[in-house]
Amino acid sequence: MTSMFQAIPMCLSVILILVKISHGQDCARVGCSPGFCCSKWGFCGDSPLHCGTGSTTTRATTTTTRITTSTTNRTTATTTQKTTTSGSGSETNNKITREQFDCIFGKLSEDDRDKRWQGYQEALSMMSFEPQNQNELIMFFAHISHETDGLQMYEEYCGKSKECASSYQISWCGSATAEPGKHYYGRGWFKLSFPCNYNAAGQALGIDLLKNPEKVAESDAVAAATGMWFWDANNIGQPSRQGNFGATTQIINSLECGPTPQQTNRISRYQE
Repeated sequence: MTSMFQAIPMCLSVILILVKISHGQDCARVGCSPGFCCSKWGFCGDSPLHCGTGSTTTRATTTTTRITTSTTNRTTATTTQKTTTSGSGSETNNKITREQFDCIFGKLSEDDRDKRWQGYQEALSMMSFEPQNQNELIMFFAHISHETDGLQMYEEYCGKSKECASSYQISWCGSATAEPGKHYYGRGWFKLSFPCNYNAAGQALGIDLLKNPEKVAESDAVAAATGMWFWDANNIGQPSRQGNFGATTQIINSLECGPTPQQTNRISRYQE
């Protein structure tokens, strides 16, 4: 079988995944599924970053759904694997090329692809972001492709239309509260939501996003950089490097992880 990184038209297989995920969650209110902790940033996960100081839930045991780039075939019902000849998520080919980027985000006009690519390059100078293997690179762009409708939108539709603009004002971290007249609905590559996340991402980037949340949608570089921050702050890279696609979805939106039609659809699209 041809390696997904040798076949440019496959676009890193991201187009086939089209993951069904959601925006930043407030797990302090809704909780996490068994086996995951609610981090101080309001996201579910099972890493030390999620289960350390400030976490609010208790870890337990759970099953996962796993997808890897390896030469082994599918295993059990709870472990689904993607087979290629490129090795088990090797550390080669872990950077996206412009040609692959254009293929993944083919819905964009040429001018918009140029702007998005330039924004991504600028974001790399703002955030230290280095996917460590093919699995991580593929899953990162898979989630991004879904969240932004192929980088066509940087704002939640309901937020932009004001329908849900005031639904993300809650602060659980104590260090950041909503500024008067500002709204913290999903914006950017990972639909950054809630004051605490805007504040934390802004501190990492050296930008006051608490006072200027609209910058996340107005700047291609900031939109991309906040996505990188979200990925790293929630340690999504760890399960993605291991091929654990289900765990990456669990961290982003625990309500859609597990034996659900949405997760089944995600996996079947990946395997096409």
